This record gives sequence, C-alpha cells and structure tokens, in this order.
Amino acid sequence: MMSTLTVPLHNLKTLYFSDLACCTQLPNGLCQLPYLHLLQVCNAPCIRRVETGFLQAAATPFPRLNNLSLIGLVEWEEWEWEEQVEAMPHLDELFLCNCRLRRVPLGLASNAKALKKLIIQDIQHLSYLENFPLIVDLTLLGSSDLERITNFPNLQKLTITYCPKLNVLESIPALNMLILEDYTMEELPEYMRDIKPRHFQLFCRLWLLRSVAAGQSGIEWDKFSHVEHVKAYAYDGMNKRKWYVMYTRSDNFKIDS
Repeated sequence: MMSTLTVPLHNLKTLYFSDLACCTQLPNGLCQLPYLHLLQVCNAPCIRRVETGFLQAAATPFPRLNNLSLIGLVEWEEWEWEEQVEAMPHLDELFLCNCRLRRVPLGLASNAKALKKLIIQDIQHLSYLENFPLIVDLTLLGSSDLERITNFPNLQKLTITYCPKLNVLESIPALNMLILEDYTMEELPEYMRDIKPRHFQLFCRLWLLRSVAAGQSGIEWDKFSHVEHVKAYAYDGMNKRKWYVMYTRSDNFKIDS
C-alpha cells in the first residue's frame, strides 16, 4: 500500500505514475499539491477502489489540476466522490481507459465545473453516462457495455467507436458533429432518429455504405435525412476512405458517391 505523499513537491506541475504493480490505492497527498496541472496514472493493476481519501486530504483538493488520465487500472471498479465534496474546480480534460468502472461518480459531474473534454476507452461494466452540463467533446472507444447517454446540454462533438450496446442518446440539443465508427454494424443505430447533429461522419462496412447511398429509396434514409451534412466511408485494405458517400440536405437532398 502506498502511504500519504510526504516528499516536498510544493511547486510540482506535472506528475506521471507508471507500472504501480503493488499499489492498492492512490496516494492521498496528491490532492494537496497546489500547482499540479497534469496527473497521469498508468498501469496499476491492484487498485480496485479510488476512495474518499484521494480527495479529502485537502480543503480544496486538486485546486489547479486541469488534465487527469487514469489508464490501465484494470481491476478498478469503484470511484468514491460524493456530490458535496468540492474538488478539481479547473479540471478541463479527463481520460479514463482500460478499467472496470461501473459508474462515473456523482461528484465529478457536480463539481468539475470546468470539464470540457471526456474520453472513455475500453471500460467494462459502465452502462450509462448522464448529467454532464458543460462537456463539449465526448469520445467513446470500445466500451462494450455502454447503453445510454443522456443530458449533455452543451455537447458539440460526439465520437463513438465500437460501442455495440449503445441504443439511447437523449437531451443532447447542441450536438454539431457525430462521428460513428463500427465495421460490424448491419444498420444505422435507432438513436439517429432522436438526435439532430449538423454534421455526421460514418465509417462502416461496404454493405451499409451502399444502403446509405440508396438515399430516399433505402431503408436508412429516415435515420440520416434530417442531418445537414453526411460523409460516410467504407474501407478497402488499408484505405479507410476508399468508398464514400456524401450527402447535403440543403442542396435538394444531394447524394454523391
């Protein structure tokens, strides 16, 4: 177990931890570093919980932190951060990768008031994301259990790559760009009917691309016809954009392929 941080690092701005093979918890004293801007923890396979001590060892935990990455905490399942615990007021970007986190803590959405960019990659068991009022850029990569995303009122860019169970996108009124990449999809997801992005970029299998290219006579038409600009691609060998479809709604529903 790692003890409370005692080394005098008062002016430290950037801190990387890597390959913490025997650590069962993150050091509590990190939150007291007054000038810490970037914190990355990579490969800590014995950490199962991030407990309240990670935030509660200071009056204002992580007062200047703006970039946090937690990567390869492969057994991590629980993050304790209650709504009333104010912390990370300047956190701008959060990257969570390769863990078993079941839910994002309520305290993150409530207190990380500067959070604009969230990246979720290869997280097992996480089934929903909701109530993030200020995030403008959300990236989802390979989160196989994710089913629902709701109430992101300022979200402008959403990237979804291989999230096969995702079937609900709701209360995302400001969405400008949706990027969807999945070469196993048989059809466009039903949630396309419920959102209105101005731009839609699709990377898919050739069969689905042909269905999109069929336009008004195709079975996918009512899922994307309301989008202003659509760019869809299918791969050939190493070229991910070998085959393409371009659609512009304002130009009399023009489709080029």
